[in-house]
Amino acid sequence: MAFQRAADSHDSLERELNQERAAALLRISGTLDSLIAQLQAARERIMRLRGAERERHVESYRELRRQAMRYRWYLEVQREALGLRHHHRLDEFYEIPAPVEP
Repeated sequence: MAFQRAADSHDSLERELNQERAAALLRISGTLDSLIAQLQAARERIMRLRGAERERHVESYRELRRQAMRYRWYLEVQREALGLRHHHRLDEFYEIPAPVEP
């Protein structure tokens, strides 16, 4: 009887952990989607700028891109926490725009 209660508690805890992992995966992927959209918009603005203004926007773009790369890594880590080990298709779905030169 005690063994069954322990097993049930373990199963319940495992379910809760998996639910939280899945929720974290959704939060991370949503943030990454948003960062990619911001990068795309910023890239379009930068292409129309010149001089010092362009340089300021390029630096902001670089920081935004660093954040996107970090969240792309978070996504891989969170997927692995859920047992998903193959990440080769992530770059198709979460394509981070290339760097921009000043």
